Amino acid sequence: MSNAAPLIAVDGATGYLGNHLVFRLRQSGATVRCIVHPGARKKDIDFLKSTGAQIAVASLSDAQAMPEALKGVNVAVHLIGSIAPPKGQCLEELHGTQTAGLVKSAKAAGVRKIVQVTALGTAADAESIYHKTKWQAEEHVRQSGLNWVILRPSLIVGKQVGNRNSKLVARYINLINSRSTVPVIGGGSNRLQPVFIGDLAQALERAINQSEFDNQMFEIGGDEILSMRQIVQKLMHTLGTNKKISGVSPLAASVLARICETVQRVPTISRDQVKLSLRDNVCSNNALRTKFGIEPTSMDAALATYSTAEQPGGLLESSGNRR
Repeated sequence: MSNAAPLIAVDGATGYLGNHLVFRLRQSGATVRCIVHPGARKKDIDFLKSTGAQIAVASLSDAQAMPEALKGVNVAVHLIGSIAPPKGQCLEELHGTQTAGLVKSAKAAGVRKIVQVTALGTAADAESIYHKTKWQAEEHVRQSGLNWVILRPSLIVGKQVGNRNSKLVARYINLINSRSTVPVIGGGSNRLQPVFIGDLAQALERAINQSEFDNQMFEIGGDEILSMRQIVQKLMHTLGTNKKISGVSPLAASVLARICETVQRVPTISRDQVKLSLRDNVCSNNALRTKFGIEPTSMDAALATYSTAEQPGGLLESSGNRR
């Protein structure tokens, strides 16, 4: 990298991770241009503007607007993705087609590097469409001819800034606050390695600014491996309550997911989420400390950021269609 401060473009900037990354980059003095989709909410754009970031409105598949939005950009950060996209939008388009559009526009605009966030479990032969299409998205970046870095986080938790939250965590907070019994698919026996949102944003900042990470993929998780049931229990403790957890059969959950996908604009739960809830999501080689030199935030400290006193009105809002 040159000594000149790079111009960094971030797509998916209105989402959960995007909010945190843009805020961190701006706090460090970086020049950031947020690529926001034409239908973005005013309050999400207002938050990004409040950080001092530039705003460019464009869809990644727009062959005219995107090269202009990326003009002068050194590094493009690709965050757009969803486990449960809006009705009428498929994962192949959201992950594959839009990533291909970004790569094409980035090359046309002279971008030198793409930093991409996908998900732990991404593989060409994955069981879920979500992870298969994330692999397709990675392939577009790996084959771009540009420098690249790919980060695959496990479940992301915590909230420091912005209007958004992890879709999965938001759903469980809503269930904990509204139900006498909290339903968990399969009893919540699947294991995860949650990573604090602030730690992931810090790793991304280093991936953006340091060439030693170029052309590599890194798995990112926290220090603790917990079952989904344990995570829900810790969430309840954070929220000052203790409720019974009931197991939901995968078949019943799949039926509910199909109904949600049919009748809801943004499904509360998708069939892919049901599949993922039955599988472990644990790093085989966690790079957070060993490669990025970041001491993982404890799960308890990460969840403590969901204090209603610290985050008024923001707990129940999910990440929508953006990470």
